[in-house]
Amino acid sequence: MPKRAATSSSLAGINPSELNRVFDEATRRAVALVRREYPNGIGVMVHGSVARGEPGPFSDIDLVALTGRGRKPSEFSYFDGDIYVGVGFLRVTELEREFSDPNAFFWARGSAKATRVLYDPKGVLKRILARWRLAKPSQQILEKSLWDMYHNIIEYSGKLRNGWRDRDEYMTRYAAQVIAQHVERAIIALNDISIVSENYLWHQVLKAKKRPSHLGIDYPIARGIRATKETSKIYRSAMRLGSETLRIIRNDLRKKARHKRFRALLAEPLEKHGL
Repeated sequence: MPKRAATSSSLAGINPSELNRVFDEATRRAVALVRREYPNGIGVMVHGSVARGEPGPFSDIDLVALTGRGRKPSEFSYFDGDIYVGVGFLRVTELEREFSDPNAFFWARGSAKATRVLYDPKGVLKRILARWRLAKPSQQILEKSLWDMYHNIIEYSGKLRNGWRDRDEYMTRYAAQVIAQHVERAIIALNDISIVSENYLWHQVLKAKKRPSHLGIDYPIARGIRATKETSKIYRSAMRLGSETLRIIRNDLRKKARHKRFRALLAEPLEKHGL
């Protein structure tokens, strides 16, 4: 077994309960700093592994402060000992707008389920997060999300085939990775998945009911998770992954899509275009 590289963090050797205590203390100091320097803030919350109570020795603290009207402060970051702290700012209207944003919806809802509120004197954050946790995507959000994925999978399938034809290894591998990313997003929308964290995304996607039949083989290869020197294998996996996903979207939305141009695109035979 290869020797592990030495680590520089003073937190690398402590047990999980002690690690939680250290991160909680750093989080309290961060909240105190934000409240002191931005007294007009409406609330403060923490995302990520610290919110879930499972930080690692190299985790960071993801703090978000909620603001009202007026100029929004610039985000900033700093080190608290060996812990990296990031502080972002969101207006209430921006947080609420994510309910109708197809690019943010599934991530924002998942984040709301794993967010810990640290300061909320008027209960504003509590009300918004409660609404988020129960939110269901509208037909418009679902259709827009899947239209974007459908379009991008077709587009990058073309780039993939051009790269393979031209023996351009970089373009072939890059296009395969992009296809896998859009397949991932399509599966999230098709299955109405709340993305709790990037840490769990792979497992959530693999467990989805609506998914390509060869997902477990093709996704890790096309995405670059399972490395291979055989570019031909990446090409085949990405093509099959993309084609299977396009058919799932088409079968799921062909009769439900409201936009006539999307319906026309879904009606186009994929075989005719080499997919």
